Amino acid sequence: MDTRLRKLSHWASAQFVPVGQTTLSAADFVSVSDDASFRRYFRCPKLDQSIVFMDAPPDKEPLQDFLAIGNALFVAGVPTPEFIAVDIEAGFLALSDFGDRQLLGLVQDEPEAVMSTLSEVIGLLQNIARVDCVLPDYSEAMLRSEMDLFPTWYLTRLLGLTLTDEFWRLWQGLCDRLVASALAEPQVFVHRDFHSRNIMVPSKGALGLLDFQDAVRGPLSYDLVSLLRDCYVEYEPAMQQALVEGYRQIWLSDPRVQAMTPTAFYKSFENMGLQRHLKCAGIFSRLCLRDGKSRYLNDIPMVLKYIASVCKRQPELGEFYRWLQVFVLSDPLGRSA
Repeated sequence: MDTRLRKLSHWASAQFVPVGQTTLSAADFVSVSDDASFRRYFRCPKLDQSIVFMDAPPDKEPLQDFLAIGNALFVAGVPTPEFIAVDIEAGFLALSDFGDRQLLGLVQDEPEAVMSTLSEVIGLLQNIARVDCVLPDYSEAMLRSEMDLFPTWYLTRLLGLTLTDEFWRLWQGLCDRLVASALAEPQVFVHRDFHSRNIMVPSKGALGLLDFQDAVRGPLSYDLVSLLRDCYVEYEPAMQQALVEGYRQIWLSDPRVQAMTPTAFYKSFENMGLQRHLKCAGIFSRLCLRDGKSRYLNDIPMVLKYIASVCKRQPELGEFYRWLQVFVLSDPLGRSA
């Protein structure tokens, strides 16, 4: 029996079913999406209003950060779900419903509108980056711990590689370079998962933003690279370059951006993407091996393509690229056996 769904149905009944009417049961709820975290989302077709119910186990996904950051975004005019009802102690939240259409579906179904759509999303992003909210810093320790998921979960546990001193020498140099690049950027509000599955496109109204609870104060280019080097959809390089340069122009009032040439800004963008994709390869591996969510393995080849292309373009990363060619790129999922 799904104990938490049963408890959620009782809570929803108390919140939304008038006294005297038949209460809801677990069977009345339909799963909305299967999240990469421990959170789950449901709808209840029996209710008159369209509501998304979040089940967030308090010991694994406490709601406090989600609520605080969501409120800060709402105050700043960023389109986030309305909090209709909440029980922090139980880990239940009722949210307004943005529907089912993600940005991912829009850019796949309407390729002729991709440039204009991404430009609109980047307009939203510049507002998000300026949100004033108390957030943890995207610190050196956090950047490094995220990258460490790559050798721990992807190289060692998924691929079964034995990592030598030569690898660790190359890895240390790579991480040092990426951390220095990230910390040299202007530090802004970073959503941290700003990609095509977390940006909703309702049939009416503005875009909708989800999954913002892990926000930090960090590098300016982080959310931009999450959008344009999306793990789930690939955009034309020339389009990416044009949008990155447009974003640089928006931020020219910042002295650190003003001091960067378009080439230097794009290199920072690529370095940030490399840091993120190393992390993502590790996370996707962990989701498969630890959590049994094997479908995320399907996203690793694109992530590896991003990693390899950046390393190949930068001469100073040439040694690491050659290591990848020998040990990883020919068989990124370790299935040669």
